[in-house]
Amino acid sequence: MKHGVDYLRTHSARKIVEIIYRLTGSEDIKRLLVEYAIELGVLEDAYITSRYIAREYSEEEAKRLYQVVREVMSIVGGATGRGG
Repeated sequence: MKHGVDYLRTHSARKIVEIIYRLTGSEDIKRLLVEYAIELGVLEDAYITSRYIAREYSEEEAKRLYQVVREVMSIVGGATGRGG
C-alpha cells in the first residue's frame, strides 16, 4: 500500500482514522478524531448492533451520522490523496 501498511483487519471506524492520522500526521484528521469522537463510537456500535440486536435510529440520528461520514471521507481522502 502507498503508506506502507497492510490491509486493516478491523471494523472500527475510530481505529482506522487513528491509523490514518499516524501515517499522515494530518491536523484535519486529528481534528476529526476530537470533534467526532462520539459519532465515530456510535457508528461502531451501529455496525455491531445491526448484526446482533434490533435497534432503530431516528431520522435525525441517521442524518447526523451520514454528515459525519461524508466529512470524514472527504478529509481522509484529501489527506491521503485518494479524493473524497
